[in-house]
Amino acid sequence: MTNPYGQQPQQPYGQQPQPGYGPPSGGMPAPYGQPAPYGQPATGGFGAPGYGMPGGGDINAIKDYKGWAIGCIFLCWILAIFAIMKSNEVQTYKMQGNYMMAEQASRTTKTLCLIASIIGGLGCLFAIIWIIIGVTAATTYHCTGYYC
Repeated sequence: MTNPYGQQPQQPYGQQPQPGYGPPSGGMPAPYGQPAPYGQPATGGFGAPGYGMPGGGDINAIKDYKGWAIGCIFLCWILAIFAIMKSNEVQTYKMQGNYMMAEQASRTTKTLCLIASIIGGLGCLFAIIWIIIGVTAATTYHCTGYYC
């Protein structure tokens, strides 16, 4: 058994040390945060090639659709509230570095906004049709009774 300082305790005379203990094989890894040795690529940091999204993408390419979600309040407010919440999740996931979840939340926000826009557009179309029908019916009404 080793102590926290990396030294092995003295074994009594005639006993063999237990297998599995001791320094790791294959050399010591570089401490966290140290620069990579000369000739090896860096693995993190702002100037490193691996910075950003996996696959080399840009984190700013993930849209949050917040403006569209806020505009959908006038079209279908129930879906718009959920779209705004998902839009906020996109920013949260991007700040945490969880780009896969940010992309998924972005797609969900876009879908919710699209559905809210379609429902709102159809609602406006039906409202216009009903207004036209109402105006047409009111102008063509002929009264033949006593109270007309």
